[in-house]
Amino acid sequence: MKRFLVLLALLPLTACAAPRPDGTQRQTAQPWTGSVDIFETQGREQELRLPTVFRALNIKRDKQVADIGAGGGWLSVRLARAVGPTGVVYAEEILPKYTQYIETRARREGLSNIKTILGTTSDPKLPANGLDAVVILNAYHEFDQPRGMLAKIKTAMKPGARLGIIERDTDEQRLEARQAYAQTGEILRRVNEKDDQNPLTDDHTLALDIVKREGEKVGFRFLGSRELGADKYLAIFRK
Repeated sequence: MKRFLVLLALLPLTACAAPRPDGTQRQTAQPWTGSVDIFETQGREQELRLPTVFRALNIKRDKQVADIGAGGGWLSVRLARAVGPTGVVYAEEILPKYTQYIETRARREGLSNIKTILGTTSDPKLPANGLDAVVILNAYHEFDQPRGMLAKIKTAMKPGARLGIIERDTDEQRLEARQAYAQTGEILRRVNEKDDQNPLTDDHTLALDIVKREGEKVGFRFLGSRELGADKYLAIFRK
């Protein structure tokens, strides 16, 4: 820890990632582009404590919900069953192969309330002012423009609607995130596909404190968090 703090004290701001168009000054991971099988791990529903997540975000019948970074639709189909046939789930992805897969899956499982959206790295292209809840499961750390995307998501939500971001971190990373911000005034976090021996860019994890700060920067109200299975957490916001 002492070594990390010394490094931060000596680190010039120019060593951070170049600012993105949305003002983000930190690295982001590369989105997953491989097989959808990676999302279908056994016991995932219990590990993520989905009933707890749904209750915290007020996801229930007749609601309109978005699944951002939906991948192969693992969460989308579970959301569709939760909101029922009179609800709607918008499954958003930036790769056509995933939206096409979700459409096929929804037909196969008889879920006509799933609507796919092909978004971009800067715009999820959601319908305006219509969503009761938004869920981002293990995808926020891959957003190319996190603050810009959150701002666009916010415009798609009804007043009082809830946003849930599920990521993973450790107690040490939460402390490091707070210390990093105190030292530099910048939002720094560990994120890369491999251990590159740089304590600022290490692994696909995202400190809760960073998620909280970024959500608040675009005008969300942070309501709190829930600890999920293993090192995962749910950050809860309200528009």
